[in-house]
Amino acid sequence: MNSRVLALHHALKTAILLGFAVYIAYLVKTDAILLYIAPRMVDYVKWSAVALYAVAAYQLYLTLRARRGRGAAVCDCDHDHTPSRSLFKNIVVYGLFFFPLLLGFLLPDSTMGSSLAAKKGMNLSSASSVKKDSEATAGSGAENGTGSAPAPTPAGTDAAPAAPNAQTPGAQAAAPADGELFPADKFTQQYAKYAKQLYKSDLITVKEELFIETLTSVDLYLDRFVGKKLQLTGFVYRQEEMKSNQFVVARFSIQCCSADAAPFGVLAEYDRANTLADDSWVTVTGTIQKTKLNDTDIMVLKVEKIAKAEPAKAPYVYPNFDFGA
Repeated sequence: MNSRVLALHHALKTAILLGFAVYIAYLVKTDAILLYIAPRMVDYVKWSAVALYAVAAYQLYLTLRARRGRGAAVCDCDHDHTPSRSLFKNIVVYGLFFFPLLLGFLLPDSTMGSSLAAKKGMNLSSASSVKKDSEATAGSGAENGTGSAPAPTPAGTDAAPAAPNAQTPGAQAAAPADGELFPADKFTQQYAKYAKQLYKSDLITVKEELFIETLTSVDLYLDRFVGKKLQLTGFVYRQEEMKSNQFVVARFSIQCCSADAAPFGVLAEYDRANTLADDSWVTVTGTIQKTKLNDTDIMVLKVEKIAKAEPAKAPYVYPNFDFGA
């Protein structure tokens, strides 16, 4: 192959590799990378950029070598590394790399919001998966005769706390123990422990670093938290079947990257809910109550105070891997 043509191929590869490396560096510098991946993955992506720079430098070396008429070193792999002579094939192959790279630079970075939440389906019961695991284990243990104790009774069951004025013969009944208020099994023990801490607070503030864990703990023992105050920040989301005074304070949870994002939220009721624009960010404070949605008990927040909020620097929330440790 002509040395100039070969040099052009190496130059295109250099541009592609350098382009992706520069794009990653741009995302890291502007913090826009947090719109696409979880913080724990950032270091890995940074190192990938370093690798891309190194390979780009090698391709640049091959470009200069080819321009001087020196061919690439011959290997003994019994494979021809000469680029295709087909113009159409080359356009398609290089286009597969240049096109997404151009999209990355030309299109604005934006956060996920209501439109994607509607497609994925809003989760208004953060503890639903934990409850299923707990119930499945309890059912399996009962069927096999291996269960040593009944499954815990979180929110939505028929179990009720002991009446505060109940009397035992000759003595006043003791207050319910924490284990009675927050029963747990191996799936729920970490949430029960955290729920005990939250229960002592006059105002439960949903912190960024424990967003899902806090909502799950409250939802799992919802009956215990009815009447408690809760405050959280998120974007406004609505569904068609909701009443005019209802909306959801929502956040996207990410495990690894935006591809696995899942929307979680709390249903809120506010007399002036129609004044809140979809996807606008708010900080809501209200009283926890319980309602039903599609035959499922969920938390509803009776809003007492609401304020506009700036979108968080990291708009998504992430699993806390230290939770329960």
